[in-house]
Amino acid sequence: MKADNLTRAGEQVKANVAEIAEKARDLTEKVKERWEDTYHDVERSVRRAKVAAEDGVHEMRHQIKARPITVVASVAAGAFAIGLLTGLLVGRKSRD
Repeated sequence: MKADNLTRAGEQVKANVAEIAEKARDLTEKVKERWEDTYHDVERSVRRAKVAAEDGVHEMRHQIKARPITVVASVAAGAFAIGLLTGLLVGRKSRD
C-alpha cells in the first residue's frame, strides 16, 4: 500500500514537473516571439526617423541656400530670445 502511494506520488511529481517544463518552454517561445516583433518594430521606426531627418536636413539646406539672410536673422532672433529668457530666469533666482 505504501509502495503504491509512493509510486503514484512519484508519477504525479514527474507529470507536474513535465507540465511545468512545457509551460516554461511555451512562455520562453512567446517571449522570444514578442521580443523579435518589438525589435523589428523599433528597427523600422529608426529607419523612418533616419529618412525623416535626412529629408529635414535636405530641406533646411535648400532653405539656407535660397534665403541666407532670412535664415541668419531667424537664428539671431532665436538666440537673442533664448539669451533674454535665460537672463530673466537667472536674474530672478539670484534676487530671491
